[in-house]
Amino acid sequence: MTATFAPRGSWTPVDFDSTLQPFLSASADALASYDPATGGLVARVATSTLGQVDEAVESAERAFRKSSWRNDGALRARVLFRWAERMRQQSEALAELLTREQGKTIGQARGEVLSSISMIEYNAGQARAIYGRSAALKEGVHGVVLREPVGIVAAITPWNYPLNLTIRAVAPALAAGNAVVVKPASLTPAIVIAALALLAQDDDLPDGIVRAVVGSGATVGDRLVTHDGVNMIAFTGDSATGIDVMKRGADSLKKVSLELGGKSPNIVFADANLDKALIGAENAIFSSAGQICTAGSRLLLADSIHDEFVERLAARAREMRVGDGLDPATEMGPLVSAGHQATVWDYVEIANAEGTVVAGGQALEGGGYDQGHFVAPTIVTDLPAGSRLLNEEVFGPVLAVQKFSTEEEAIQIANSTEFGLACGLWTTDLDRAWRVGRAVEAGTIWINTYHHFYGEMEVGGFKKSGIGRQQGVEGLLEFTETKHLNFDSNPTFW
Repeated sequence: MTATFAPRGSWTPVDFDSTLQPFLSASADALASYDPATGGLVARVATSTLGQVDEAVESAERAFRKSSWRNDGALRARVLFRWAERMRQQSEALAELLTREQGKTIGQARGEVLSSISMIEYNAGQARAIYGRSAALKEGVHGVVLREPVGIVAAITPWNYPLNLTIRAVAPALAAGNAVVVKPASLTPAIVIAALALLAQDDDLPDGIVRAVVGSGATVGDRLVTHDGVNMIAFTGDSATGIDVMKRGADSLKKVSLELGGKSPNIVFADANLDKALIGAENAIFSSAGQICTAGSRLLLADSIHDEFVERLAARAREMRVGDGLDPATEMGPLVSAGHQATVWDYVEIANAEGTVVAGGQALEGGGYDQGHFVAPTIVTDLPAGSRLLNEEVFGPVLAVQKFSTEEEAIQIANSTEFGLACGLWTTDLDRAWRVGRAVEAGTIWINTYHHFYGEMEVGGFKKSGIGRQQGVEGLLEFTETKHLNFDSNPTFW
């Protein structure tokens, strides 16, 4: 394992509160975020009292009811396009803040910023194109179906891709004409508040249409989920929490959109381009240190290529540069916190106890590693069928390898968990790609690629991986209600 800890520039911790960011309904004790590579203080963000959560929702509701926002697609498009442009101008500063607060490599942080900008631009274009339909139902009777905004959307977002997954909810919700109250994850609040500040400064954005609150999920998050003024919850996070969000929101029949956990299979057939598949398998599990819900954490290999593929992938993992994300040479950064590092390490110990660890499986100690939350890229084979590593979401750089003999067996293994978020297929046989792609129970099937996302294309989960869709046209329409206006121009009732 190669460590990379180049000298880094100085950093002055950032402070966020309602004095300079009026859209932030927060003035209580500051929440501190820390650099997971060095332990240094990154930012302090004021937290919200329950009364301030109520105030944020009420402010959003007033803006939604009294402004022209909900009915002016051209206005929404202009505001969103300008937000994207301000983000682009500040992209390098946002990327550095993201790396310092979350830990991912600076290259991955830049990619997250740019993809977030692209998502804003896509939804800005859609803001003026939310169409319904009409039909002549009988003589003198016409029906018009409209898409109208839901109302007040609470966006509760995670720490692993804090910028992208916040914008993935906020941009379409705003494009559809809603007001939004955002609660970022407590581990990464600063990057979210920094990005929202660039939106809130727009003079044409009605005051209150975007508000933010900060605090724990158990208090601030729960208040949003159960608040009578909130019409919809957009939540991204683990499945257990998502199920609880749905239960809590059911008391007031809130609409919910949930993207939850995954245990995604990455299936490599013998006829695949193995050089490309090798890079794809590495990206699928070690990107952002495996802290991504679509991580290809189960690698399914055809019998005939298993040994060679594992050997080559393990060699790459052992040579991977792990260290400070701000060092351009780093290929994998730290985990987000000491608590999460301990959770992932428990799974590494399972790997050592139950399988054959061919890469990683050991603590990273000495030098800069002692200051941060690092786990070596780990690959394990020969796990028993009931192993937790084959069924539970690790959310870290731990890859479980399985082998298969037939196409049917590959499909059975792929569908053997309670999750169904994503899947990778590697084959040069187009017919096989269609067959297996249709048979695997997952919302996204990547064929001869992995982890390539596009704002135009929907993502989402089957089974316990979620409800609803994000991105694309359907992701925008999630934030609307359908209304039928029925016109009868006949002179008599019957």
